[in-house]
Amino acid sequence: MSRPTIVVVGAGPAGSTTARLLAERGARVTLIEARRLPRPKLCGGGLTPKARRWLPATALATIERRVDRVELRGGRLMPLRLREADATIAMVERDRFDVALVEAAAAAGVEVRDADPVRTAIEDEAGVRVDTAHGRIRADVLIAADGEPSQIARELGVESPPARRALALEVDLPFPSQPPPDTAVVSFSVPAGYAWSFPKADHANIGVATADPRRYRLLRADLARFARTLGLAVDARRVRGHWIAVGLRTGALATRRTVLVGDAAGAADPLFGEGISYAMRSGALAAATVEDRMAGRMTDLRAYDKRLRRDLGPAFRRLAAIARAVECSVTLVLLTLWISGSVRRVAVDVVAGRRPPYAFREPAPEHISAGTQADLDRVPAKHAAMLS
Repeated sequence: MSRPTIVVVGAGPAGSTTARLLAERGARVTLIEARRLPRPKLCGGGLTPKARRWLPATALATIERRVDRVELRGGRLMPLRLREADATIAMVERDRFDVALVEAAAAAGVEVRDADPVRTAIEDEAGVRVDTAHGRIRADVLIAADGEPSQIARELGVESPPARRALALEVDLPFPSQPPPDTAVVSFSVPAGYAWSFPKADHANIGVATADPRRYRLLRADLARFARTLGLAVDARRVRGHWIAVGLRTGALATRRTVLVGDAAGAADPLFGEGISYAMRSGALAAATVEDRMAGRMTDLRAYDKRLRRDLGPAFRRLAAIARAVECSVTLVLLTLWISGSVRRVAVDVVAGRRPPYAFREPAPEHISAGTQADLDRVPAKHAAMLS
């Protein structure tokens, strides 16, 4: 059988991971990104332990800080600080982090084409056709990693709403005086959402998000109010917004020759909106499904839909239930965390992916990044060296 040709649209964590894994498995892969790389990307930039198994060693150089504590706020209680070695979060800026993932894909043999927006995409019996600003590509398989909303899904007629869709606003500000820079803050002070402060190398990323459309117009005020609790002031001209699709899309996530990964699949968690680890996981499952098709074990890619829902669905359903409980009474939820060690362990399990249903099934050993955890442990807790 000749080497299959794959087109991946979107060079975020999902697209780059899928492209790299497929190239390592012998496919000819073209990775297309609409914007010139490196490009800014709105994102809190937190890497939980769940993401590290697919993290190329070169991406470790982009880690700016390790966060050892998470402070939970909301309701009428004092803030609750959680510290757990298994749940250390690595902070990155997405422009440098995404480029590192793309470079790892290119090193595996992926052809990278940036500043090349897709115009149209068509799937037929012979394969897929992608027309871009710089020409036409024919391929056997198309990976849609083009975010929220997904143009590819719309072009192919499989666009559908996610379980929930949140609007997020964020801004980079100086470090607050409290808490210390090794602590991330998550506040459930925003109805149907949350606020956050994530420390980076020399600043903090401050943001708010809500899934309640009635709150969209109030988010700027929510952001300013949360920043004031940190002793900070927001310059409205620097605030940027983006959508977060959570809980997986309600419609098909795959066709005969196309799969949706990452934000295009709505693969962010329903409680915190965490997306990077789930994006990379969806990419790994997409690559495994395409490999099965390459090997003749299946005739098309529609099995990916069931695989992804089986893999992420149980965790997402539990996290959605917790989100509903928080919306009903954040005070009660945080009080339960205060008084129950077993509930606190569940909170750590969510972040660390330590036990089912929050743990991912182990990928094949050859696709786990060698030495990643040991290398990460050597990154200084205050902050890591940044790429120039």
